[in-house]
Amino acid sequence: MVGIFLKCCLKMLQMTFENEKKTFLVKLDKSKKGSVDEKIIPLIQAINATSDYYTTSSCSGRVYLWSGSGKKNETEWLKMSHALIEPAFLEIVDEGLIWLRLEGMIMHIACRDLAAANLLLEKVRHLYKKSCILSASNKIIVELRGSEFIEMPLYLDGKLSFSGEIEWLVRLINERMEKMWSGLHQLATLFSEWKSPKEN
Repeated sequence: MVGIFLKCCLKMLQMTFENEKKTFLVKLDKSKKGSVDEKIIPLIQAINATSDYYTTSSCSGRVYLWSGSGKKNETEWLKMSHALIEPAFLEIVDEGLIWLRLEGMIMHIACRDLAAANLLLEKVRHLYKKSCILSASNKIIVELRGSEFIEMPLYLDGKLSFSGEIEWLVRLINERMEKMWSGLHQLATLFSEWKSPKEN
């Protein structure tokens, strides 16, 4: 009787995950940008094609100029790009302190169960060392996070505070962006060959 009960519970959990996945994937994009980053689409498709995972949010990596306190409701994004930049991107005329920030890829993935979450972490750690289980209560969510990061004050009251060459800074940013995209491609390839925990 106990065995039958456990099998029924497992079947219900599997159905719940599949229903949640189906429901979530038809929702509209509610991000600030309002659309999915083009560079991360192949990875999202590869993940969502597996039976044990689906993506809940993602960013392929971005560079932006901002001002304010840094708190969510007290920050103004002045310029933002998910693509390679030109020196003109770093040109801006504004009062106050203007910051430059580069953020690596981040993605949240819902997992069928803890076995699937642990397998995912095992597979991706060589690419994304900061990955972790973000939540294990209502949903099991794994966070993948790139380590590429730059943050620095760029202008103060309209005057450039960076003493180096802008062309060098642009090259550095673009190299980091291309490194992010290489990681996305590798991860998409991994998922395209994915097997569930039961098949491994």
